Amino acid sequence: MNLYWGHRIARAEDFDTTSMEWEQGYHPDIDKKREECSSYGRMRYKEASMKVAFADGTRDFRYHVDSYQIEGDHLRISLRDDHYPFGIVLHYVVHEELDIIEKWREAENLGEETVQIERFYSAEFTLPGDGYRTINNNGTWADEFKRYEDTLCAGKKVYESLRGATAHVATPGFIVHQDVSETRGEVYFGVLAYSGNFKIVEEQTPYDYLNIQIGMGDTDFCWNLKKGERFISPKVYAGYSGKGFGEMSNLLHRFAAECVMPKETAKKPLRVLYNSWEATAFDVACDKQMKLADKAAAAGAELFVVDDGWFGERSSDHLGLGDWYVNQEKFPDGLKPLIDYVNGLGMDFGIWIEPEMVNEDSGLYRAHPDWIYRYAARPVLEGRYQYMLDLTNPEVIGFIIGFIDKLLNENNISYIKWDMNRALGECGCAHLDKEEFRSIWYRHVQGFYSIIETLREKHPEVEFEACASGGGRVDFGCMSRFDEFWTSDNTDPIDRLSIQETYSLLYPPKYMRTWITDAADNDNRRVPLSFRAHCAMCGALGIGMDLNRVGCGKLKELAGYVEEYKAIRSVVQFGRLARLKSCHRDDFHALQYDKDGEAVVFVFLTLRFRGKYEYTLKLVNLKKDVLYRFVLDGKEQCLSGSYLMYHGLALRMAADFTSKCIRLQEIK
Repeated sequence: MNLYWGHRIARAEDFDTTSMEWEQGYHPDIDKKREECSSYGRMRYKEASMKVAFADGTRDFRYHVDSYQIEGDHLRISLRDDHYPFGIVLHYVVHEELDIIEKWREAENLGEETVQIERFYSAEFTLPGDGYRTINNNGTWADEFKRYEDTLCAGKKVYESLRGATAHVATPGFIVHQDVSETRGEVYFGVLAYSGNFKIVEEQTPYDYLNIQIGMGDTDFCWNLKKGERFISPKVYAGYSGKGFGEMSNLLHRFAAECVMPKETAKKPLRVLYNSWEATAFDVACDKQMKLADKAAAAGAELFVVDDGWFGERSSDHLGLGDWYVNQEKFPDGLKPLIDYVNGLGMDFGIWIEPEMVNEDSGLYRAHPDWIYRYAARPVLEGRYQYMLDLTNPEVIGFIIGFIDKLLNENNISYIKWDMNRALGECGCAHLDKEEFRSIWYRHVQGFYSIIETLREKHPEVEFEACASGGGRVDFGCMSRFDEFWTSDNTDPIDRLSIQETYSLLYPPKYMRTWITDAADNDNRRVPLSFRAHCAMCGALGIGMDLNRVGCGKLKELAGYVEEYKAIRSVVQFGRLARLKSCHRDDFHALQYDKDGEAVVFVFLTLRFRGKYEYTLKLVNLKKDVLYRFVLDGKEQCLSGSYLMYHGLALRMAADFTSKCIRLQEIK
């Protein structure tokens, strides 16, 4: 049973551990108990955390606790079926210093006959009472992290992805609370470290408790667990905050940096990049890229990235995917002249790929039409004019690893933007028996993981960015294998403020790639460069502007923002975040980052309200008796931490689309 979740209680003896007693009827006791591992069947009528089918048709798991083992912070509880040679091991790792608990499960087939696993969530949580509220997203392409909050009433609230990847609609995590703000109240939260179909079920039972299930999606899923095999679920990282959403976010951000991000790059700041896509689209050519590189270097970029269009016969999104050789017309002497030129300007070089996809009009598809997912009797479905390669096939995995490894070995490339521009649909393939088709959803993700893990091992110096038509692969599974996320294809700064705020609830600012672009600098909406820059400086800064259209004055202004960002980069990427004013509530938005005696504050005003020019902003997390030096509107000031936190900072915001970046430093 799940006895308690919340603020630390030191005395375990205080808890009632009376064992459950069976009761017949329409409302058996087993449904009333707050279970830690509920299984379909045995007169359970709530959402159960797992479902198996044995060879004789039995479809429930009736178990007893066989043993338990504690090694350091790791607890294993072994459950065994009362009749069949089958078991479950529940895993718990307590990260006491970071206030996070890690849960996952593994199934073991100890017999001769195959066991079918039809549902296998990673973790189950319960909370007493009712009246909880839940926060998640309901987004789409270019509209990711669209925050929604609902009260959990009778029945089930389900968040899920059925697209074969995390996708843009919901996030694979849960946040539940009762009347909470940024700084006060109890929040219960968890995130799933998985990059495929997921499912979160929040069920307000009629028995005065909330039941939460989180794990891989069970729609169209079945895993045939054969003799001696194990099946391991993805991990869940969960926690409790007694001080609102702010503490929740920083607990997860700190845990991510210490325990999830790749060790070799977790403490390494991300470079300021320039991506040439918005300047050239598919019209990529060596000489044009060199001219852009000149301007990117003048703007202060540290990394120059060539996006789609450099390979095969790629002149549009209708053809060329899968043919990963350098286009000889665009780059007659290969990539080396451009890379050498970029390096000579003091920048590193990066490149875009979409390795899981293939166009019908490509040499790869003509040579290997059996390398895609499809149903043999159906016409193949296209998404964005492309098919998805079969990552359950070792030959396909070997091909992808091979071409990327060759690309990196032959060229001085230090960054890869890894894209994925369509969802998985037809889960059939030539490589597997039809009895295994319902396992493709899971196998595809494992194939994807094996590719990136192999490449990271071969090329530990290369920075990898996870992109999927924008923010379709933002999850803790990708976080452990990539160095950053492309948060959204929507770079309009007004939209981005809300996208970025909701993203930050569960995910760290360092992983949030944010670009200064030409979005909102047109006839539809004209936002000053300062506002666009400050918005992008709230994460890992990049530039996506068409620098061919930028004059000397604007280029100099842009370079100034880049220089300013480099001075505060460590605070933004590695500091503690506080959301001081939410853009979801009004047009005045403010963020604060702090680290090692330094704080950075960003303030944004989208539309000025009639007659209002002055705002007061109270800061947080400062030392009361310490003086802080900062420059505001060109004037240097020194104020105490207590004044800044309790009285607040006076700000003049006189126009629409006004923004400020304020750097505060302790006076030693």
